[in-house]
Amino acid sequence: MVTSINLHQGRYLLFLDILGFSELVETKEVPEIYAVIDSALKAFGRWEDLNSLFKTIYFSDTFIFYQEPKGYGSWAFLDIYAIGGMVLSALLAAGIPARGTISFGEFEVNFDSTGRHQVYFGKALVEAYKAEQREKWIGITILPSAWQPYEESSPGVVDAYSREKVWVKRDDNILLLNPFIKLRIWYFDALMGEVDKPYSKWDAPEFPNDIIGFKFLRDTAALYEARQDFASPAAIKYHTTICFLKDVLGEDVYAWGEQAALPTNFY
Repeated sequence: MVTSINLHQGRYLLFLDILGFSELVETKEVPEIYAVIDSALKAFGRWEDLNSLFKTIYFSDTFIFYQEPKGYGSWAFLDIYAIGGMVLSALLAAGIPARGTISFGEFEVNFDSTGRHQVYFGKALVEAYKAEQREKWIGITILPSAWQPYEESSPGVVDAYSREKVWVKRDDNILLLNPFIKLRIWYFDALMGEVDKPYSKWDAPEFPNDIIGFKFLRDTAALYEARQDFASPAAIKYHTTICFLKDVLGEDVYAWGEQAALPTNFY
């Protein structure tokens, strides 16, 4: 399955693009553009501080969140998909749509001979970039190069996580990540009355981010629907994402996510 990948020299990385960035630059003033980038970098920076084994590279509309020490480890896979989901949730809560891909493989990060310029390249980056460009939604995919080493070390766990709605396994063996980790986790506790209101204060900032980010996607898709726009490239991304969320969350969690955003519950 993964014989072509050197597990000892590989790194996990998340390649993430802000969607609609060119339009943002063309239509907005500098302070607003800066605020979007700054908000995104803060989301990554929070997890760099909490998990010192990952670093961030940023350029224009692209963020690369990568494993600093080389070598496969189950911890790295578990960390990067969870952090990826929570970073995306934070961006969505700030009204920033993004799309990304997680891969594993060769990725070199160093400085040039003068020590002035950072140099980064590798097959894992190329694979993630090409895969991300093919997608037509707002979300994160996990490539076989990323999940298959974990499956080999823990057989059956990937499918078990699929049943738990951590992700959906597509026919091409790509995993579609459920970014709303906390929304999924706290649902059953909330049914038993063990999640205190207001939700804006519970398990902050991740749980509130899930609620606000989920609302952002629903509200934006509803705006396109109200315009009877189902076919423009931007509208397709939101409608496709909403279809995915209804599937991965299920009817009950999806409905609870809608209710969680109501002022009487959230504030």
